[in-house]
Amino acid sequence: MLCTYRRLPPGDLALELEVTVTTAATAPALTEEDLARGIAAGLGSSVLYPSELDLPSAYWIAVPDGRPVRCRLEAVETAEDTAYRVDATEAPVADLPHAKVETLGEILDRQPIATPVSDAFLAGYPTGPAASVEGRVHHHLRVWERLVRRLESDWGPSGQYREDLFRRDLSARDALAHLAHEIDDAYSDGLRTAVGRLDQIFRRHTEQAPWGQGKEPERWWWHRRPQRVPW
Repeated sequence: MLCTYRRLPPGDLALELEVTVTTAATAPALTEEDLARGIAAGLGSSVLYPSELDLPSAYWIAVPDGRPVRCRLEAVETAEDTAYRVDATEAPVADLPHAKVETLGEILDRQPIATPVSDAFLAGYPTGPAASVEGRVHHHLRVWERLVRRLESDWGPSGQYREDLFRRDLSARDALAHLAHEIDDAYSDGLRTAVGRLDQIFRRHTEQAPWGQGKEPERWWWHRRPQRVPW
């Protein structure tokens, strides 16, 4: 095992530790999380380790009390070297008092969520640039199904969501209503069927909002609210 460290310029992080383990020494294996939690407990100081997501700013914090907390890490270029700032955390961390506490939208958008209804329809539907009809169908249908699956699983996998993202996802349903009239006739019925199946799940896991009482409006999805609001 080879361990190296370097001191970082002034910022939220003081030291960087790199551990290299030879193949012969990997049993029993320790994960980065295990190592970070052990160091945090031993030093009484928070330790960051990379997230499993392919996102440079996504990190976990091993807090000395044993909690894992997600955070957004930002690089700050200085005259000497690169310093680091923890811009936001998903729960308060005592030794990062200046970090904002918020639910990280970029993490929510990259959480793996199965979209079987979208997959089935899009497997036989043409692809195209993002701004094309085909590209917009691919994007908005998956966005709508990801929201529906979150509702179905009571906001899994994290149990959290943000109101601004919820409203963005409702806008994807707006787009699908228009796209159903724009795509080729050969695919329009299939798209309406897919959207209808997702709408049924959305209805089952939402309730009529007070502002939507009475006759159901054309954009009815804007007049329903989650059975459990996660923000």
